[in-house]
Amino acid sequence: MPDPEIRTTILARVEAALERLDAAEAPPAGIAVAFLEEDASAAAPDLYTLLAQMTALTREVQLQGRAANRLSAEVTQLVEQVAASAEGQIAARVSAARRDAQSELLGEILDIRERFARGREEASKRLGSFRRFFARFGSRPVVEALFRGTELALERLDETLRRYGVHEIRCEDEAFDPSTMRAVESDVRSDVPPGIVTEVLRRGYQTAERILRYAEVRVSSSGQRDVGEKRQ
Repeated sequence: MPDPEIRTTILARVEAALERLDAAEAPPAGIAVAFLEEDASAAAPDLYTLLAQMTALTREVQLQGRAANRLSAEVTQLVEQVAASAEGQIAARVSAARRDAQSELLGEILDIRERFARGREEASKRLGSFRRFFARFGSRPVVEALFRGTELALERLDETLRRYGVHEIRCEDEAFDPSTMRAVESDVRSDVPPGIVTEVLRRGYQTAERILRYAEVRVSSSGQRDVGEKRQ
């Protein structure tokens, strides 16, 4: 049997604890007492009302989740479209820059080719001017070597241009085409119909995509306009 004094002490402590539980707790800091007081006039919600409210809340959460998923999908699609568009614009700019750089390089090659072509023509004229007796002497061997070297250089340049799809614009004896030619001189001819190219002053070149250099040509003319202008 436990000691009666100990038993009495334990019972006293239990009763004090129960009294503390029954005592009203102080409201938490920051919350008004009015919010914690029970409204005697308010009826306690029944189980059906609680279930209905929980169901409505659950439905609302589901709808919000679907809306969030749809919005996320739309944003993802928009981001992908913007990225694809930006990538396409960058690729287009790179391609355009590459074409411009290639055209500039081909223009430089064409300038070099024109210089070699003029050198070949000059060497050919020099070779034709030598007399037979003096053909074996003097500077003819030098001119011949220059002519052969120029021919080889022109062949290499023409091969490079063909590799890039560059070809010369056909002009001589053709009808004047302002899309590929520039008329820099007029040639009054009675034996040639007006508007025909009688001489190419500077060769023109083009690719399948663009004109690299317009041909500069002399075009036949009847001369009637000039006569009419003089009469006026």
